[in-house]
Amino acid sequence: MQRSTDFEKILQTNLGLPADRSLDYDTLLADYGMDSLTAVNTVVDLEQRSAVTFPDDRIMFAMLHSAHTLWNALSELIA
Repeated sequence: MQRSTDFEKILQTNLGLPADRSLDYDTLLADYGMDSLTAVNTVVDLEQRSAVTFPDDRIMFAMLHSAHTLWNALSELIA
């Protein structure tokens, strides 16, 4: 999965952001409107698109802090 394309599209879609809006990787996802339901949907979409599964013990608030922390968690599973 490419960081600049698929990952951002999944986040933009789940957060309801316009496709032309740039995603700041250091902004809190909560500031973009992420709540618990959005978080679950985002994780499921990322798992399906990247063919990985986040271990239950890895899915926590810190992983969903920002696009940067979420990307880092996903990258560890893909590598």
